[in-house]
Amino acid sequence: WLKFCSNGSAFVLEGLKAKVAMSQFGMEAHTGFFLKSLAVIFFLMTFGQIGQLAYCWLMTGGLLWWMLTSLVGLDQDDSIAVIAAIFFLRAIPWVGKRILTIVATYPLALSFKYASQILPKYTIDEAEFFSCDGASEEVAARRKASLKELSEKWKKKYPKCQEFSIELKKMISDLRFTSARCFPAFNSVVQKYLDPSMALDRTEGVDVVDFDGNSSMDISGSYGVNVCGYEKYKEFIEDGWKVAKKQGLFLGSLDNTVLDNISRLRKVSGHDEVSFHMSGTEAVMCAVRVARFNTKKPLCVTFGGAYHGWWDGMQPVAGNERLPQDVLCLKDMNNLSLTVIEMRASEIAAVLVNPLQCFHLNQSPPSDPVLSSNNRKVGPTAGYKEWLHKLQDTCKRAGVVLIFDEVYTGFRLHPRGAQGAYDVKADIVCYGKTLGGGLPIGVVCGPKELMARGDTKKAARVNYVIGTFAGHPFVMASMNAFLKWLETPETVKSYETMHKNIDSFIETANAKFKEKGYPLKLTNWFSVWSMLYTTPGRYHWLFQYFLKDAGVNLSWVGTGRLLFSLEWTKPDYDRLLERLLTACEQMQKGGWWEEPKANIKAKLGIEIGTAVFKNVFGLTG
Repeated sequence: WLKFCSNGSAFVLEGLKAKVAMSQFGMEAHTGFFLKSLAVIFFLMTFGQIGQLAYCWLMTGGLLWWMLTSLVGLDQDDSIAVIAAIFFLRAIPWVGKRILTIVATYPLALSFKYASQILPKYTIDEAEFFSCDGASEEVAARRKASLKELSEKWKKKYPKCQEFSIELKKMISDLRFTSARCFPAFNSVVQKYLDPSMALDRTEGVDVVDFDGNSSMDISGSYGVNVCGYEKYKEFIEDGWKVAKKQGLFLGSLDNTVLDNISRLRKVSGHDEVSFHMSGTEAVMCAVRVARFNTKKPLCVTFGGAYHGWWDGMQPVAGNERLPQDVLCLKDMNNLSLTVIEMRASEIAAVLVNPLQCFHLNQSPPSDPVLSSNNRKVGPTAGYKEWLHKLQDTCKRAGVVLIFDEVYTGFRLHPRGAQGAYDVKADIVCYGKTLGGGLPIGVVCGPKELMARGDTKKAARVNYVIGTFAGHPFVMASMNAFLKWLETPETVKSYETMHKNIDSFIETANAKFKEKGYPLKLTNWFSVWSMLYTTPGRYHWLFQYFLKDAGVNLSWVGTGRLLFSLEWTKPDYDRLLERLLTACEQMQKGGWWEEPKANIKAKLGIEIGTAVFKNVFGLTG
């Protein structure tokens, strides 16, 4: 039916010459209707893509006008009627696909472009800071005393770290950005009292030691890199340097270490070809680029909330000023998304999946800066394995490339990443982070026909995917040490041990929190875990600061995403629980977990609504 409609113009034109003999169709009275119809159709078919489609349709309409009036001999009114009919028949399937795509699109992808322009930053001043949940004067006083006490303690505990942070923030924008670790409205007051930045001196097992000699248990996982344990990476780097130091900086030539890495990566990925890069973001860039080049199709599908690196070509929502027009951001685990992929198969080159989304489906990565109350939704999603298999079948039928972004999940979930954990094979796989054995790396694995850089029939059609430091001898040697370690029976068994230890820790911790009445609950997905808050509250984000004080190191996302490594032992988990309980006690003592007296959702609505009003009417300072 769609094919019939798409080619409907052929049926419309069949009888034109016969009608011309009758001079006209008698459409003069309906010309206004047809002109309005053309305007509506033109709007629907070019909305949001003016630069790409508008001129094409205008030129097509102009050409049809010339043909109908000059060659066929129709008058102006009849020509307008015929053009409107042709455009209408062509628009039916096109508009149908577009409407279906909009329904299947991740809601934030539709609204973010506009919301980002009207949602302003606003600040809760110190006078309201301690009682913005309707707390009594007594509770507000406890909170203020608690924050002042913590601030004074940190000045003595972290003097070198704080001095180092002040100087570094003058020169590094990244540090200024990641220092804002709480819900934005509270940043101004919190930063006046506390600076959570840490200046690292060394690592010791699962601990990190700062400039001031303070030792903290690390659950940040170095943004996903630390799968094996810091001591193991030291070994990989040392072993790698022993092999690579004789080659120095020489680039552009391969050696036996590279060949051995390729052989091992072929076993891990299940694919024949390998491409080396210097980061996970670069690996994703390569995968998407070769998929588009070798399929000769423009679009790429990603799913709501998924992160695929900082490249603006694959960031269809927050974090990107230039929202890409060639990316469809669809709802994850949604059958309508599968329908869109099949219906638009002629346009879609690839579907890009980050399996980490199983932990926070259709949600952005969890972090404390967006923790306005107990609104965090994380935890393993039931049926995700079955979904991946359905997605794989759909892509196969549609001739669409399935890409797994395993930069984060590769080697964390399983020795073969999500492919091994969920028993599903992607057409292209991206790796990064831990694969470098402690050094920067990005790798893409795929079949020959999808990894090709040139067209076998067109000499000028070339796909440049290159990098100066790709295949650096030191990185290759460190990676080789990691890959050899990965294949040992002891390593494979250590994954099972880690998962059992984590499950036991989560169960024990949650029982202890419940026993003591703390509004805290832990949840995990393999070695990725998070903290949930079981009651409403405006200060849950503050828990990360008390964790730091208790000797627990977190990344800038706070309690949103946490990580364990294979290095952790039963005594380490026991030690961590003690520190979690210490931080809980301080939160409780300081009054931060007192039951809110005001409706938090209503308060937030008023605050944000007022800020938007001031922003729209230029009333901000």
